[in-house]
Amino acid sequence: MSFARIDPLLPDVVDPGEGERLTVAASGRTTVSAVLYRARHDGWSALWHPRVVWELTPVSPDVGAGGMAALLDALRERLRQERPGTDSACSVTWPSRDLGAGQALAAHGFAPYTVLAAREATSPAVDSADCSAAEIRPLTGDAEALVPDVVDLWREEWHYAVSVGAAVHRPDAAALLEGELRRAVSAAEPMWVAEADGVLAGLALCRWPAPQPRLPSGSWAQLHTVSVAASARGRGIGRALVAAAHDRLLARGARGTYVFYSPHNALSTVFWHRQGYRPLWTTWEARPATAAR
Repeated sequence: MSFARIDPLLPDVVDPGEGERLTVAASGRTTVSAVLYRARHDGWSALWHPRVVWELTPVSPDVGAGGMAALLDALRERLRQERPGTDSACSVTWPSRDLGAGQALAAHGFAPYTVLAAREATSPAVDSADCSAAEIRPLTGDAEALVPDVVDLWREEWHYAVSVGAAVHRPDAAALLEGELRRAVSAAEPMWVAEADGVLAGLALCRWPAPQPRLPSGSWAQLHTVSVAASARGRGIGRALVAAAHDRLLARGARGTYVFYSPHNALSTVFWHRQGYRPLWTTWEARPATAAR
């Protein structure tokens, strides 16, 4: 069995990467295996992840609910040998459509944390809304002058993500956000801003090309961050920003675009589905106190 049988937009196989191999007996005489990797997050990535994340990647797509449950039991026993601190978690990334595996994860104390959703270039166009009150334009020559305003808007977005459990509070967040923005500007990554009445009202930060091993072959672009100021929401600015990004990125030859959104964020979940994105991979997460007890 391949992942593509679960969802035709998934690759046939996914490299589990390096790590510790766990092999356990499932129902009957079946054995299943997974790779366990201890990831350390510092700096920029620590805004979105606990410092230490134990990532469990089942090797075969056909583990089934019983096999996933057996692997999670093995993970629990393995973590009892560690002393994970409060700034840590366990995660499993698995096809969103595999409902049986999802039931096993939920029963073991895991909850959906992040979703990788994709939209192919051949998907029907989505109405970008009439947003005549806002100007959508690339962030290019005047990028340096807009950095403080963009950082403020991005920080507002990040604070909301923290409040719904989609990000992690860090005291140095403002500096990290500014550093990442300046890196993106220096690398000439595609970015668009929306201005209404001369004031920054929204932004779309993208990456091209942005290889993603959990997607099929081809050139994919990532819509990394799309944010609209709270005072400007409900006017179609977000849709207009995404439409502009789609037009430019697909004109470069992208097979499609993808995003990561949090299921805890009710605003983004509805928004991305309406833009033609469909969930492909869900990253489930559990805190050590839940996963290891």
